[in-house]
Amino acid sequence: MSRTRWLIASLWLLLFWLIAGAVWLPALQRDLESASASLFKDVPTGYSAVQVEFSGQQATLTGKVRHESEKAEIEKVITHRLRTLSWLGRGLNPVASVHSHIEVVPYPSGWLMIAAQGARAIVQGTLATEYEARDVSRLLEESWAKERGRLTSQIKTDPARFDEAPSVQTTLNRLPPPRLQGSGDAAQIHLTRLGSSWERLTLDAPDELLRQQFSTYPISQEEWQSIIQPAITRTRQYQETERLRLAEAEKQRQLSPPHILLAARDQRLLLRGEIATLKIKRELLNTVITAFPDWRVLDDLRVNDQRRAVADFGPITTALLPQIGEGATGKSLALGLSGSAWQFVDWQVGGEAQPWRDLLPADLPPSLLQEDSRMVTQWLQGNAQGIPTLPIPAQPSFLTLTLLPGKVILAGQLAEEGLRTRLIEAARQTYGSNAVIFTEALLARGTCEPTADVEQTVRSLPALPSETEAPILAFALPGQVWKQRPASPDILTPGALTKSGLTPSGFPATMAEDTFAAEAYDHLRHHWRKPPSASAQQNPSR
Repeated sequence: MSRTRWLIASLWLLLFWLIAGAVWLPALQRDLESASASLFKDVPTGYSAVQVEFSGQQATLTGKVRHESEKAEIEKVITHRLRTLSWLGRGLNPVASVHSHIEVVPYPSGWLMIAAQGARAIVQGTLATEYEARDVSRLLEESWAKERGRLTSQIKTDPARFDEAPSVQTTLNRLPPPRLQGSGDAAQIHLTRLGSSWERLTLDAPDELLRQQFSTYPISQEEWQSIIQPAITRTRQYQETERLRLAEAEKQRQLSPPHILLAARDQRLLLRGEIATLKIKRELLNTVITAFPDWRVLDDLRVNDQRRAVADFGPITTALLPQIGEGATGKSLALGLSGSAWQFVDWQVGGEAQPWRDLLPADLPPSLLQEDSRMVTQWLQGNAQGIPTLPIPAQPSFLTLTLLPGKVILAGQLAEEGLRTRLIEAARQTYGSNAVIFTEALLARGTCEPTADVEQTVRSLPALPSETEAPILAFALPGQVWKQRPASPDILTPGALTKSGLTPSGFPATMAEDTFAAEAYDHLRHHWRKPPSASAQQNPSR
């Protein structure tokens, strides 16, 4: 073949390939793009499907995935598994090279909240996986326990929203320690994104400001309402209770401690002094009567809320009685101070003498004991043929009533046992089928003011509240109509009942408050802590 003919044949072959490339290559490119789109359409990446563009047989990948393994899998598929749909080259992978611009963009890590009340805390939140939640819970509990705290975990998981944190060391290292009770700031709430530092939530700030402060956290509105807001409410209540407790403790610290003088002679025991509450007085008298059943107990103890509300006067035993034997006077005088053992003091002194002065603590002025000491020493030095005339007014008769759903607490004191029985029977008839009735704290005392009848009191017993209604506190003088008011957690604050106006003018309101505190407040606390019953949730209008 001549050279000219070779040249002509080469030109025709080149023209053929040019025509084939113009027709076949675009079709192949379209086939490859269609096949890759179908291949990656259902690949889970957490983002929109990865885009594949072809320039001839060169593939360019763009898009986002959550994990490096997803990126590697996509690149492997496009490199080795892509097949065209056309008859030409079917079964072969025509991809010559791959240019990957896929970004690995993990989802954010989850969030945690720790709500602490002193040494006790609960950690809640939402993390990526069960494994992460389990390991983080264990590490947090161990770290909290090292600081003498007790932490409970209630962590949920949501892998559709979160990925595991690359590291949790910062969160563990900067875990806030428990603030033990008595520090003045034992209530705390902290939030964190797992892997970051903790950020404290200011409990005194308004709710709207707190939500705005943590708006950048991956916390849904439903999570804020169902997890964080209840925790804020509980911790605020604890904080308020702690502040009131510390304030009361500081107030008590500034008050003078109580004192008691116990004088004994002629099978009679005279108790004179000043203590803070009626409850402490009752317990002390019951202890003395039990310890000395053969002795007549003369009560001249005063109740004064300006004394420190402490007891612990030391053991009351027969060691406090006068010595028996030759040379014994048959009389004795002992001083009782809180936190100390009973001390015998000399009673054979003048009325203005202070034989007990060196036994007093620094915060108990001798002037508070002087009059009591003079009276007791004169009683011991006299002939005491009969019971001494003591300036003790009759105790007021009164009744308290606490009504909760399914529970009734009747307490107080009056002189007549028959009227006490009448009140108990009336309570059983009124509430017996719907409530448990507690009447152990309704006492008949001969030292109380007499009562003619209790018919008005019996007829005016308040109705029992339903599950959705607030508990009721009621007060009455025997024979009079009950005065009542709904109870809220604020009533547990010391002095709140006194200021509520529940007791009549002229009545020593602290006696009623002491009775409510001793017999009813624990029932109220339990009632407010427990969740509403199923029937109350289903019938909120009842």
